[in-house]
Amino acid sequence: MSNFDPTKFTILVVEDHVFSRKAFINMLMRSGYENVLSAENGSDAINKLNSHPIDLVITDINMPEVNGLELIKAIRLGNTGSAITTHVIAVTSLSDAATVSACMTLEVDSFLVKPITVKNAQEKIQLAVSQPRILYQQHLYENVNTKVWLSEQASCPSNSKPAEQKTKEVYSEYLSIACLSDLKEGMILVNDLCMLNGGCLLKSGTQLNEKLINRLYELSNTIEMGSMRVRIEKEVVD
Repeated sequence: MSNFDPTKFTILVVEDHVFSRKAFINMLMRSGYENVLSAENGSDAINKLNSHPIDLVITDINMPEVNGLELIKAIRLGNTGSAITTHVIAVTSLSDAATVSACMTLEVDSFLVKPITVKNAQEKIQLAVSQPRILYQQHLYENVNTKVWLSEQASCPSNSKPAEQKTKEVYSEYLSIACLSDLKEGMILVNDLCMLNGGCLLKSGTQLNEKLINRLYELSNTIEMGSMRVRIEKEVVD
């Protein structure tokens, strides 16, 4: 995908563990992916695929109700509102040969191994979306075994509950800035801030503080505002 633009690219994250799901979504948004939807299992994901245009599905495999293999198979068989060639990344430990084989037969575009890092996620997304939208094994899809052993459930007795703990989650909000007076401390530049002559004043990723904002006011007549965008990070405690 030569004209790949993460700001115009819609990703569906499918993960049943709420904290992992929120953390991964935050990671994607901080990497520039503004259009990120989420689903708590395969059934929820199918509903999203039926009602939203999705470019890439990143799905965990071990999930209750409809697991990741069942979801991928539904996509490839045309049983969702999404194209059968929709890009898919499977999130798995790669330790279960049967699961990996099923993913291979269903022609996933990449594997993402936990624990997920920003670097690995970006690399795998770039790899996945660069794959041609061509399927070669459609005659094999129907017979793919989609049974998955839910190891997370098996490891916890039914009468035990994991200890509750408060987890901090950081969410990102993106804003377009029309004038310097809209800048606030703590905002993070999404793109480079340049002068009218093309020179770069501040690199993308710079977090604004009082001194920087004051300097920008001094240089206001030389700044190219254009499509200036910033990110605001908000911390929520669950």
